[in-house]
Amino acid sequence: MTTRTRAAAIVGMLVAVVLAWLNGVLVRTVTVDVQFFGETADRSDYRVAAGAGLMTAVLLVLGLVALHALAAPAWLQYVAAGAVATQLALGLTAWWSSRAVDDSVVLTKSGWDGVKDVLVLPGSWPLLLVLVIAVVVAVRGRSSPTPR
Repeated sequence: MTTRTRAAAIVGMLVAVVLAWLNGVLVRTVTVDVQFFGETADRSDYRVAAGAGLMTAVLLVLGLVALHALAAPAWLQYVAAGAVATQLALGLTAWWSSRAVDDSVVLTKSGWDGVKDVLVLPGSWPLLLVLVIAVVVAVRGRSSPTPR
C-alpha cells in the first residue's frame, strides 16, 4: 500500500470513529436536552439516551477491534478507546439519571429505541463499513493460498 493510500485509509477510519461518536452524542442530546413546548425529560427519554450511549460504546468497541485488525496506528486506537469511554460514561449517566426522575409517568420508550436511533442515523454507517472491511480482510487473509 502506498503512503497516500495508507494516509487516506487512516483519515477514513478516523472520520468513521469521530462520526460514530458524534452520532451517539447527538442522539443523547436531542433525546434528553431538546424538549419542545416547555416539557422536561422523563424516564423514557433518559432510557433512550442510555441505550444510545451504550450502543455507541458497543459499536466503538467493535470498531476498535476492527482498527486493530486493520493495523491502524496506535494513536487512532487510543482515540477510539477514548470515544468508547465517553460514550460508556454518557450511557451509564443517562441510565442512572432515569432513576431520579418521577416514576409515576408511564414509560413509552426504552433503551432499545436509543439502540435503533444510533443504528438508523447515518453517523454510525461509516464505522459499520469499516467493520465490514475488517471482516472481508480477515476472511481473505485466512483463505489466501500464500502462507503467512
